[in-house]
Amino acid sequence: MNTTRKLLVLGLLILALLIPQSAQAAGPKDDKVIFGSNYTLHEGETLNGDLVVFGGNVTLERDSTVNGDVVAMGGRVSVDGTINGDLVAMGGYLEIKSQAHINGEVTALGSGIERSEEAQINGNIVTSGDIPLELNFPTKLDIPDKTPRIFSFWHAPLAAGLWFLFQLLIWTGVTILVVLFFQEQSETVSQAALEQPAISIGIGLLIVILTPIVLLALIVTILLSPLSLIAILILFVGWGLGWAAISLEVGKRLMKAANQTWTPALYAGLGMFILTLILNGFREVVPCVGWLPKFFVGMWGLGAVALTKFGTQRYPQSAAVDVPEVVDVPAVAGEPLPEAFADPGELPSPEGEEEAVPEAEADGEASSE
Repeated sequence: MNTTRKLLVLGLLILALLIPQSAQAAGPKDDKVIFGSNYTLHEGETLNGDLVVFGGNVTLERDSTVNGDVVAMGGRVSVDGTINGDLVAMGGYLEIKSQAHINGEVTALGSGIERSEEAQINGNIVTSGDIPLELNFPTKLDIPDKTPRIFSFWHAPLAAGLWFLFQLLIWTGVTILVVLFFQEQSETVSQAALEQPAISIGIGLLIVILTPIVLLALIVTILLSPLSLIAILILFVGWGLGWAAISLEVGKRLMKAANQTWTPALYAGLGMFILTLILNGFREVVPCVGWLPKFFVGMWGLGAVALTKFGTQRYPQSAAVDVPEVVDVPAVAGEPLPEAFADPGELPSPEGEEEAVPEAEADGEASSE
């Protein structure tokens, strides 16, 4: 398995924080990450690694074995074999049959679950109803010393990890759709961002500084207040297009390093996935200024969008110079050149050539005499 897919699996299993990882025996692994396709592990087959499937069905037949975790999102999961790890199903349907043997926890979030009484599960079963959601609204008007935990749901590690994973998938999907429908514009913005990084960042910073001032002026002005909503919408669209363009270039370079060829939409989705993992991870590691790299990338893309007028024209524009086409005309003996290709100051007329020959001959005869 190539290095890129291994990194994807590692990012999913660590940053999603879906469930604790179970202990695995040391040895070679064959992790699998599948997008938009079904996966079937047939009877008697063994997968030594983790299995992650997006938008597809998972079938583990009888006497099949997975030595790792199984994560499925948006599909049907049918288990009739052995899983030496944890099982997670999100947004689909989970069926645990009679011959299933799961040595780990089972998590079903937003998924229906059907379990046979003969199935063996050596771990807890967590469903959406088991996750606590408490609303603790303050009853006093006094400003507390610390911000109250209104939604204690988000302070649970599992819930926070699921929310991060949900945001990650949403932004990845939105980026894929943007490049899918606006591929030419995204590539134009990406080219401008790479060729003019300093100008792009400078213009993006200028837009970020001036936007609050302009919006405030529009909001306080009664006649022009609707324009503030339009300005916010334009800024949001430009910010998103800039991120999609930067993600497109990141995905291209990653797949070029892995000698893989994908469509531009998948390039952008992969780039957004990797950028979100890295930048959000940096924000968690460095709380005070961890947001700066993400903000920096956003300004970079926004400035490139402004330079290219939302990807409708390239920047810098190449000055088109009309150069006349040079046509080679073969010289034919005894025929004069066309007037368009003759230089009156250098080429003598045919009549002059005819007159010059007799004069030369006359001079030769005189000298001989």
